Amino acid sequence: MNSRHFFLLLLCLLTPISLIAKPDGKVSSKAQIYVLGDLSSGVIISEKNASLTIDPGPLTKLMALYVIFSALEAGDIRLKDKIRISETAAKAPAPHMLLAKGDRVKVEDLIKAIIIFGANDATSAVIEEIVWRTKSEFLATMNKKARSIGLATSNFEDPLGQKSNERGTTTSDLYLLSTAIIKDFPQYYPYFKLQQYEWQKRIQYSPNSLLGRDQHNDGLIMGRTPTVGFLGSISSNRNGRRILVVMGGTKSERTFGTEAQKLINHAFEAYETIHLFKSNTPIAQSLIAQGTDKVVDIGSFKDISVTIPRGKKENLKVHIESLEPLIAPIEYGTVVATLIIRLEDRTILTSDLIALKEARQTGILIRGWKELKSRVLQLIGS
Repeated sequence: MNSRHFFLLLLCLLTPISLIAKPDGKVSSKAQIYVLGDLSSGVIISEKNASLTIDPGPLTKLMALYVIFSALEAGDIRLKDKIRISETAAKAPAPHMLLAKGDRVKVEDLIKAIIIFGANDATSAVIEEIVWRTKSEFLATMNKKARSIGLATSNFEDPLGQKSNERGTTTSDLYLLSTAIIKDFPQYYPYFKLQQYEWQKRIQYSPNSLLGRDQHNDGLIMGRTPTVGFLGSISSNRNGRRILVVMGGTKSERTFGTEAQKLINHAFEAYETIHLFKSNTPIAQSLIAQGTDKVVDIGSFKDISVTIPRGKKENLKVHIESLEPLIAPIEYGTVVATLIIRLEDRTILTSDLIALKEARQTGILIRGWKELKSRVLQLIGS
């Protein structure tokens, strides 16, 4: 097939599969590493040393929580189930809930303790319940899940994040992991907004100072590692638009909070997200040959949005690159074109476009008559 560039009849305005990120040169941050993005569109707004390998430390528990949430969804455990605490779990290192051997604690309470202050005894207890007391099996499941959600460079060696693992992950992977938790498990995400937890009249507080700093900040977790310093994944939701920043490499908790909030504010104030197309909604029509219809509606499987600097909406350009010739039959969902969105002269998004309905082939006699008619017209024209 030849590829021909042309503009099709657009039925609306402006979809995502591939987002081409260009670091925002206007961002100045004291943080050594970070990734800043808009989950409403999937666009990475700015990043710094995002591929540098680091020790995930306490953020290892994000991966453990992803596995725990998956077990809840699969029905392997339930929030109301009570887990009997083993001696191994009770002796887990700090931070902990101060669980005692033989205690029976609800899964939901253990999850809250893991999220709010990273309780290792709670983490160990849930791990034992899911994999029948085999920590190595849980670790293998963590790494398998990591690959399934696209964490290309991560390799978790300890489900508690206690062991030094300087090449365990990247801020880019932690960004993908945080995104997966938010999108795959929205029913459990509200736990990340909790700032304190009381167990047996003892109150433990979240180290995530960003939760109280801005009412729109609603997760996820932060901690400290020997090599990176303060490291955290923070999300904020304003008027239905969700910003996520994974950041590390600050010397103090106060600097971490200031720099993380500055990045979040920059994303909301300097950028806007434009929702362009809804899934399975016609964007354009493409001509087809040998079909019962002359055209087929084309669109995207997913909703399409872009995040761009404020005031630049008028500089968006839409181009559709179609695969030609399109010959019936064509099944629903067949990729028939590529949508390209440019901001000024820079491509910011490309997406496959699909046929939104089946295009049936005409009968043999009809096709034969059309071919004969075409040849006759060519002879007359010559």
